[in-house]
Amino acid sequence: MFNINKSKAINSLLFVIHELGVDKSDCHKVFKILYFADQKHLIRYGRPITGDVYMKMKYGPVPSYIRDVTESKQHEGLIQRKNSHFIESSYPVEMDDLSDSDIECLKESIEENRNISFNELTNKSHDKAWDNADWQMNYMDIAKAATDDRNMLEYIRTNALNESISFSI
Repeated sequence: MFNINKSKAINSLLFVIHELGVDKSDCHKVFKILYFADQKHLIRYGRPITGDVYMKMKYGPVPSYIRDVTESKQHEGLIQRKNSHFIESSYPVEMDDLSDSDIECLKESIEENRNISFNELTNKSHDKAWDNADWQMNYMDIAKAATDDRNMLEYIRTNALNESISFSI
């Protein structure tokens, strides 16, 4: 429904990694924080932060492009793996790529989720959007998992439609 903003996605990833610190930046936690930040932004402002495609995985939603960035040789140097689960980066966040509202939602998601256990975070992310997905999660379902405000849901639908139209022109 929304187009990914790769620069914003990478800088959101870097922001979360730097805010969590080396000892708490495991992929599972980082991916769930990004999911909840995208969801918060979606239901407040009518668009996600990253526009990444979330995939339904066993332990909850995973942002497809961001996962590729953390695992790909193409982005070697940007993200370093400490082991199979923890990631870090010495690259600075390009704060100009993130709006005030992006940062607000990222910080809130970090604070709400930084100290939650793996199992609690998995259960929390197994929401209605995750339940409804076969593989690729739908942004309208992600929004509906957090709000039933019909005006906001219509606003999100309109924004997604406008983005898809402008992308195809």
